[in-house]
Amino acid sequence: MSTGSRELPQYWTDAPPPALAWQSWPLREHPVGALLVLVLLAAVGVGVEFVTSALHLAALAVAAASLAMWRFFLPVAFELNPDGVDQWLFGRHRRIPWVAIRRHEVCPAGVLLLPFSDRSPLDALRGMYVPWGDHREEVLFQVRYYLNRPH
Repeated sequence: MSTGSRELPQYWTDAPPPALAWQSWPLREHPVGALLVLVLLAAVGVGVEFVTSALHLAALAVAAASLAMWRFFLPVAFELNPDGVDQWLFGRHRRIPWVAIRRHEVCPAGVLLLPFSDRSPLDALRGMYVPWGDHREEVLFQVRYYLNRPH
């Protein structure tokens, strides 16, 4: 992940920014984090088995925790373009048009795009989280260009 900010071309202020495409796969990008996640999953399994003495419940707990962390394990491709935000996972395509995004939240490693303007405890489940990887400045520029401009 780059630590410095990149200079954006001056022409971006006058014309729509060019499409930006990249792949996010935290399992590959953060090997130390991957090891910690695997240790955590093993600890969940051992802990549940210790408390319940039921191997099937331990396996279910590990499966549920793994499912909840699917974004960490699977490669996801993203593209930001004038039509909206595209996401590909196992060949399945999902597009959210810019006009359908009512609010966004900038997070430490990405941006959460939300379909409703009101806050809700379920925001993380209702929106699309877009991790920016090495493209922080470009992603933020596109999000601000398409969501904060006057209509």
